[in-house]
Amino acid sequence: MFIKSNINSKIALIILVILTFGAICLIKENYKLTQKEIDGLSQGIGKIIENVAQEKVSYKIDEGNGKIISSELTISKDSTIFSLLEDLSKKENFKIESKEYKDMGILVESIDGIKNGTDNKYWQYWVNNELPMVAADKKEVKKGDKVEWKFAPAEF
Repeated sequence: MFIKSNINSKIALIILVILTFGAICLIKENYKLTQKEIDGLSQGIGKIIENVAQEKVSYKIDEGNGKIISSELTISKDSTIFSLLEDLSKKENFKIESKEYKDMGILVESIDGIKNGTDNKYWQYWVNNELPMVAADKKEVKKGDKVEWKFAPAEF
């Protein structure tokens, strides 16, 4: 009887060792899969953050009196110079006045209470240091663009 119980104990111990080893292997394999998933998510999140950062433009308004409003604005595929100006006016709490001309587009007449024609100066915008000859609502922006509105004498 002692021999039978000793054999049963050994068999039980062997089964317990095998089950323990199997559980350890299974947990280890699941950990590897989980670590791979975590690594994949980390890389995906990094790319999303990178893409979001790249979907911005530098936007600046120089009122010509020493006051400058600057911001980094997030763009969408339909963003225009004018739509971003509207976004910035809401963000920074200033008013814009504009007039739409059929077939030409929107002309900005006033920003933050400063109206076109004052001291023979007018609102003009530049994109990447170039003065586009198109209305602000017709000029689309691309990521990385540098937009600047200036209240200055007209150069045209």
